[in-house]
Amino acid sequence: MHPGIIWLIVGLVLLILEIFTTTFFLMWIGAAALVTALAAVWIEAAWIQWLIFAVVSAALLLATRRLARSIHARVTVPSNVDQIVGQVGVVLEAVDPDQNTGRIRVGSEEWRARSETRIPQGVRARVESVQGTTLRVVQVFAGTETDNGSSQSQPPSKP
Repeated sequence: MHPGIIWLIVGLVLLILEIFTTTFFLMWIGAAALVTALAAVWIEAAWIQWLIFAVVSAALLLATRRLARSIHARVTVPSNVDQIVGQVGVVLEAVDPDQNTGRIRVGSEEWRARSETRIPQGVRARVESVQGTTLRVVQVFAGTETDNGSSQSQPPSKP
């Protein structure tokens, strides 16, 4: 079989695979194989064909690297759940880091709660962060809430 036909088949297979992977990687390798198939019509030396394939592949990958990154860039979309950070809620089930248990009510919603320290039931706790469907909380001590409704996680200092 003529090397040009082999390069053509490899190029088409890679382009078809790109349809299923959508990585913008196989497409350029496949395009390089197609260019090499065209060159193989006039150039019979296998090492020159491989050199053409390598140079064209590298050139296409480097030239389109920025495009591929912009298409595949992860975009963080803020959601309404981020607004819960900083709010104070009531612990419904004791938050125990050793047993990995705890529930808290913030506003009208119940959440799983986790903390570095044990927080007893009925105590107020402030949301530090949201991790999936779990809130990381810290205990709010009496008299530490400020005028704007936020609170401090440290116990009040004694005079």
